[in-house]
Amino acid sequence: MTAMNTYFAADYTAAREKFLSAAAEAGLAVISHPHPLQGPKGEGLALDLVTLCPDSTAPCRTKRVFVALSATHGIEGFAGSAAQVAWLKRKLWKKVPAGMSVLLLHAVNPHGVAWLRRVTEDNVDLNRNFADFGKPLPRKPAYDELAEAICPRIWTNESIADAQARLDDFAERHGRSALNRAIMGGQYSHPDGVFFGGHKPSWSRETMMKILDSYCSEAKHVAILDFHTGLGEFGAGVSYCVGDEGSASVTKAHDVWGEDVTIMSAAPGSGVHDGYNLTGMARLMAHTAVYGNTLEFGTYPTADMLRALRADNWLHLNGELASPQAQAIKSELKRMFYPEASEDWKARVLSRALAVWERGIAGLAAV
Repeated sequence: MTAMNTYFAADYTAAREKFLSAAAEAGLAVISHPHPLQGPKGEGLALDLVTLCPDSTAPCRTKRVFVALSATHGIEGFAGSAAQVAWLKRKLWKKVPAGMSVLLLHAVNPHGVAWLRRVTEDNVDLNRNFADFGKPLPRKPAYDELAEAICPRIWTNESIADAQARLDDFAERHGRSALNRAIMGGQYSHPDGVFFGGHKPSWSRETMMKILDSYCSEAKHVAILDFHTGLGEFGAGVSYCVGDEGSASVTKAHDVWGEDVTIMSAAPGSGVHDGYNLTGMARLMAHTAVYGNTLEFGTYPTADMLRALRADNWLHLNGELASPQAQAIKSELKRMFYPEASEDWKARVLSRALAVWERGIAGLAAV
């Protein structure tokens, strides 16, 4: 076993076992929120919560609460889980300043981790699911135009080539960035498509908000660190602080997270996708200042990642999960979001993740 495998796991069951074991070693209790469905081997699934509150009760009665999330996008959860395990095993929790609480939400989309999917059990992208479902949902005409090419019903070399020709034609007419926005920006009209934001709050969204509403009810300042993989330079971790104009996530981003964060407004037309989870959380937690940080670790080119996601979408809608083709699709999808064979990638991810975590706690203590 390599040093990195102390923290990183090969599947959901192993990741959960590492997290539960690390919590037990630290003497911290775990509160498990069971998922209604099971994993591919019949295993139980859960969002596991570890709380570090001075009085060990809900709500945390401190004015400052730091929250670390893993697996918003299920298959991306291996990096976030490893960071949470390392934070516990390296006893970094002992360095938390007085007057601050910490919440670790492990595998907030446990179904996605277990089934090696980016989405939830309802094919919902949890990071597009924080829309206001009491209002008309955004319309996405570009996605509507490309829906059959993005998610063809047949997945053969010929059908893939035909679909790609349509996507390339759109990119030639509107630009490659416009194509990526059309596919990845979030859509609410095609439940069988990719980046689908849902028609209602998902189990994961509702469970997370129950936890935050309970433990953060007396907080004045909440920092949320959400781990992601897939976009950007291989092994590099970039912090994105996204929020509404004038919100704490925007105005205080540098104070809490440091000078190297990328600040993005969630205003309409800004290019930020709809239903963004940290922005949605901040809107729902109107009683407190929320400082959200999406920490994204790069893996492979976006075009390769999107093709792997589209293949997985086809597999779960039209394919045979026990087939050799399914195994190949799952293997490629996992590689796109979790380069498990690269010890260098894992080491860089862990180093950067813990550094950002440490900076966030220090920044939160100072606001």
